[in-house]
Amino acid sequence: MTLTHIKIAKDLQELTLHGTKEFPVALYETVLRLDSLDFLPLHWHKEIQFVYVKSGRVEYRVGADVFVLEEGEGLFVNASSLHEAKPFQIEWATIFCVNVDPLLLGGHKDSIFATKYVLPYITSNRLPYVKLSGELAQKVEIVAKLLQEQAVFYELKVWRELLVIWETILSQSMLIEEILDPAIIVQHERAKEMLDYLHTHYQEKISLENLAAHVFLSRAECSRFFSKMVGMTPFTYLLHYRLRKSMVLLRDSEQSITTIATTTGFSTVSYYIEKFKKYTGYSPHVYRRRIVESS
Repeated sequence: MTLTHIKIAKDLQELTLHGTKEFPVALYETVLRLDSLDFLPLHWHKEIQFVYVKSGRVEYRVGADVFVLEEGEGLFVNASSLHEAKPFQIEWATIFCVNVDPLLLGGHKDSIFATKYVLPYITSNRLPYVKLSGELAQKVEIVAKLLQEQAVFYELKVWRELLVIWETILSQSMLIEEILDPAIIVQHERAKEMLDYLHTHYQEKISLENLAAHVFLSRAECSRFFSKMVGMTPFTYLLHYRLRKSMVLLRDSEQSITTIATTTGFSTVSYYIEKFKKYTGYSPHVYRRRIVESS
């Protein structure tokens, strides 16, 4: 299953149900494509995630950190960490994402496994991510293949491999090499508040003063902080968000181009068409036709 068109709430929490209540693990083999803007947008989820780069090179952003993963490398993304991914200096890349409910590793929430070996590393003073390489990255690939093949006893084998990965991460002190400054967690939460505000009001006229006041920052600090955490200015992000919203409407509705432009917060249709073509390489009309023809 791919996971580029993921369901996201206004605060960027991913709403996809990963796995089942009985076996809360899900695998997503996802092809990230720059040409169709088909990559993982900024989001977070309550599950922990293990990533393996099957092919290509992938640029990840986790909070304010940006880095590149090469083919064969992996990544652990902690619960509640803002992250996104796209191909790096190539047209496409393929990744395995394994999303896991942390309690699968710890059993019930009051068990010694959860209270001693899981919850302390995904709640207070948590590190947002850990890069994985060598045997540890290969273990993630093994888990992905087990989930793909679903042979006899695969659930037991997946559970066993995940426990080995987790024990290795802890035994090598990957999550406790440094004490995370609580301010980092505050930064993540503030970024979520800012994004939530933009997503709630994207159809309206938004000023930097409005956004800054919402999180009790000055205009200058608001812009600087947002750019640090998201990688672009608030208004560039807002423009891209409006455009991506319009892409969904072009794909899933029969509304006119004029109605879609107005609905997604653009002041004029001509401005919307200009920005849409710059963002996608197509006019809204051509984009809609290509989507219909490919479905």
